[in-house]
Amino acid sequence: MNLAIVHHHLNRGGVTQVILNHLRSLHEAGLSENFERIVVFYGGRSTGWPTQSEPALARVEREVVPSIDYDTVVSVSPDAPYREMTAALQRLELLPETTLLHVHNHTLGKNVAWPHALNQLATDGYRMLLQLHDFAEDFRPENYRRQVAYYADQDCGMQEVYFQAPHVHYAVLNSRDRGILLQAGMEEGRLAWLPNPVQPFPQLPHRVDARKKLREIFHVPEQDRYVVYPVRGIRRKNVGELVLWSALCPRPATFGITLAPVNPAERTSYEAWKTLAEEKKLPCKFDVGGEEGLTFHENLAAADAIINTSVAEGFGLVFLEAWLTDNLLIGRDLPEISADFKAAGLRLDSLAPALWIPRRSPIDGHELFSETNYRAKMLELFGDVLKDFGQDASELETAAQQLDQRLSEEWIDFALLTTAAQREVIDSVVRSKDLAEAIVDANEQVMRPLREPNANFSATIEANAKVVLARFSLRDTGLRLRDQYARLMPQAPGPVSRFETAGDILRQFVDLSRFHPVRLESS
Repeated sequence: MNLAIVHHHLNRGGVTQVILNHLRSLHEAGLSENFERIVVFYGGRSTGWPTQSEPALARVEREVVPSIDYDTVVSVSPDAPYREMTAALQRLELLPETTLLHVHNHTLGKNVAWPHALNQLATDGYRMLLQLHDFAEDFRPENYRRQVAYYADQDCGMQEVYFQAPHVHYAVLNSRDRGILLQAGMEEGRLAWLPNPVQPFPQLPHRVDARKKLREIFHVPEQDRYVVYPVRGIRRKNVGELVLWSALCPRPATFGITLAPVNPAERTSYEAWKTLAEEKKLPCKFDVGGEEGLTFHENLAAADAIINTSVAEGFGLVFLEAWLTDNLLIGRDLPEISADFKAAGLRLDSLAPALWIPRRSPIDGHELFSETNYRAKMLELFGDVLKDFGQDASELETAAQQLDQRLSEEWIDFALLTTAAQREVIDSVVRSKDLAEAIVDANEQVMRPLREPNANFSATIEANAKVVLARFSLRDTGLRLRDQYARLMPQAPGPVSRFETAGDILRQFVDLSRFHPVRLESS
C-alpha cells in the first residue's frame, strides 16, 4: 500500500504541523514500514517543512503540484488540478488499486477547482480520507461564496464540494464537527474522529532565569503571578477578555499575550486592545513572545498559569498542551471542542464556558454597556453574515427575538458582546472596584485559582498530563491512522455523488447562538 498525503502547501501553520505529526505518529507506532511509499503532495510552498533530517521523515518523498496551491497564489485553470495531480500520481506509479489519498482541508475554499479534481480522482478509483480542520461555513463567508459561485454553472454549490462515495471517508477533529456532518446526513460509517496528536515539551528553561528576563523587559514584579496567553492575537482569540481579566484579577498578577497578528485586518483589533490596556494602566502585556520578548518556552517557564479566552477553535490544542507545561489552565472552556477531552478523562474544572457580566451594575444600577447600541449593532452584523452567506433575510427576525431574550436576563456572557460593548464594560470595571468584586464573585469557579493564594492544583495538573500523554500521544494517533486506513483501503470503489444536503452544514454554523461579533469587527 502507498500513502499519498495532500495539502495546498507546507508553509508554517496548523495543517502542516498536523501532517508532520501524523508522519511522526506512524513512525512512533512502528507503522512507517507498512507502506511501500509515502509521498506528500503540495503546491510548492514549504517554509514549515523541517530543514534538519529526522527518522520519521527519512522515507518521505515530496512532490510539487503547482495547481493545487491556493488559487490566490497561483493562476489555476479549471482542469489543471486534476490533470497535474493525475500526471504526478501516474509518474510515481501510485495507482488507484494500491494508493490511499489522505487529503487535508479541501472544503475550505482556498482552491475552488480542487474539490472537483478530487471528485474525478475518486471516480478513477482512488480511496480517500478527506480530513476537515476548518469549515468555510464557520463564519468564513468569502471562502463559502467563492465555492458556491464556482459550482453554480453545474446547478450545485457545496454539494459538489462534499462529494460522497463508498471509498471516500471523512475525518474530523472533534465530536462537534462529527455531529454537524451526521445531522446534515452524512453516513456514520464514512466518518472518523481523528484528534491531533500532542508531543511533550522539551526541558523548559529555568524559571528563575525566565522570570528575571520577564522582569527586565516587561517590568513584571517578582511577586506578581504571571498568566500567559500563548497565542497570536487574532480576533477569534477574544483579546478583549484577556484585558478584562487583567482589570478583574483580585490578586497582584500580570497577564501577557505572546504574539501580534501578521494579517493587517487582524492587527487593527489587536492594536486597539493594546492601546486600551495602556490607557487604563492595566497589568496586561502585549507581544511578550515577540522579537524583543521571551521565547515561547521562556514564557511557559515563567508562567504561573496559562489562560484561554478564545471563542472558536478547530481542535483546541491548548486544552491538552497546557498540562504538559506543569501549569494550570484557566479561563474560557469551549464545551463543544473540549467534550472529547473530558470524555478521555481530562478535568477542566478551572475553566468555565462563560464569563458572566451584569447588564446593569449591582452597585449603582447603571448600564454597563448601551443595550440599544448593542442590539442594533448585533442585528447589523448578523444581517451582514446572513447576506454574505446568501441566507434568507427573514431569519433576522428570529435573531431579533433571540437577542431580546438574551437582554431580558440579568447577566450576559462577555464574549457575546460587540467590541464597543466590551470596551464599555472594561471602562466600568476600571472605575469601580466594587463592580469588579461583584463580577469576580459571580464567576467564582473560574476565578478561584487567582483568588485563593494557597490553592493547590498540582494533583489536577499531574492527572491531566497523564491523560494527555496516554490518550493523545504520537503513538496513539499512529494507531488511529492505521485503523482508519485499514477500514478504508478494502472498500471497493463505487459511484461518486453529490452530498445533496450539504446546505444543512451551513445552517448549523450560521446561528446567533454561535455568533461572536469580535470575530468580525476590526476595532
